Amino acid sequence: MNILIFSSLLKIPVFPPSPGRLYLLTTAIANLVFVGYLLLTRILISGFFIPVTNIINFICKSRFYIGQVCMFTSLFCTSFATIDQYFISNRSVRIRQLSHLSFARIIILVSVFLWCSINIPVLFLYNVYPKNNGTSTVCTVYSPAWSFYYTYFQSLFLLCLVPLSIFIIFGILTRRNLHSVRQFHRSISRQMTKMILLQATAMGLSLFIATVQIIYQSVTMNIQKDALRNAQDNIFNTVANLLTYVTYFGDFYIYLYSSKSLRQALKRIIFNHETTQSITNTMFSTQNQNGTITNRNKVQPIEKNNS
Repeated sequence: MNILIFSSLLKIPVFPPSPGRLYLLTTAIANLVFVGYLLLTRILISGFFIPVTNIINFICKSRFYIGQVCMFTSLFCTSFATIDQYFISNRSVRIRQLSHLSFARIIILVSVFLWCSINIPVLFLYNVYPKNNGTSTVCTVYSPAWSFYYTYFQSLFLLCLVPLSIFIIFGILTRRNLHSVRQFHRSISRQMTKMILLQATAMGLSLFIATVQIIYQSVTMNIQKDALRNAQDNIFNTVANLLTYVTYFGDFYIYLYSSKSLRQALKRIIFNHETTQSITNTMFSTQNQNGTITNRNKVQPIEKNNS
């Protein structure tokens, strides 16, 4: 549904073309692949007790690789969208001009290429190996160097600390900008900003829990644990993993809650109503590239709040 909202596939245009919409569209595609492929294999493993990752070498490699690429793409595109909202809500024309569609396309292409590249070792290191008992196999990697790199650099630093810092810093800066620019409050861009900030908050909470999980596992790795402690750890890990999945498929409900235009468009899609001119005018109030707000046929400069 998110792909329909942020693409041009709907007859009713919900949001005008903008870098923020492009970032969220890329995030939606990454989330769809992540949930579709990883959740499907998880259902086969946990629900039907078919250990496909421990049997088929291709799934062993591709599941982890695709999961990593999609997680990086989703988190950082949401991070870029948060930074973009800081740009377009800023009072400085020079900073607002940093929010540009062509610039966003380049950032997305470069970042996706980067995430695909840095995870290439996964395709070579992960394999199906026989267990010590010799009666079964497991999908794993036997490389202490990679394990250290993945745990502390990719997982803790790149996937947790960097996006979490961006969400916090630019989320606070964007909210401060919203309080100082009155005209921005009356545009459709405010709804987009609210959607992105709420999505960033949800991802930030999930990242915080994931960070705690990684640090805890690293600290207690060499500690001897009894059955009760292992059971408690398993419950915590299960809850943390479930929260990760909720973040990736729950963003549509966040968008629906935070955007009046989206709710109106969804009602018209469900009840098969025609789009009225008043709704179209409301949804297409947006910011142009020169740092001005376009509302219907009038162009007005962004006003500063002198109160």
